[in-house]
Amino acid sequence: MIKTKRVFLFVLIFVLLIIIGNTALLLSEVFSSSQFISVFIGLGITTLNFAAGITSAKISLKKTKEGFIKIVYGSMIIRLFSMLLIVLFVLLFLDINTNSFIFSIFIFYILYLFAEVYYLNLPKK
Repeated sequence: MIKTKRVFLFVLIFVLLIIIGNTALLLSEVFSSSQFISVFIGLGITTLNFAAGITSAKISLKKTKEGFIKIVYGSMIIRLFSMLLIVLFVLLFLDINTNSFIFSIFIFYILYLFAEVYYLNLPKK
């Protein structure tokens, strides 16, 4: 239980640091408002994806091996296609900085993926 809390604490600290850093870059005029919004949209999309992944992981850990694999892979496929559709929607219909958005999606997705894998590999009681 303590290690699970450690994962969520890491994610919370990570998100807060990104928000503070992004705001500091905007206030120091390194980022434009378009870049600022792009990074926040990327963070929001990947955070929702991470929350869905952790929820499916919690459900799958209570199942048999076969059920675990079906839930993990099924949710991964659903989440990837959902992310694809959301990213396409954002790129087509919102006026944002494309480079900042794609780069932030990539970075946040990779970092959240590490956190998910770490969560799934925690020793279970």
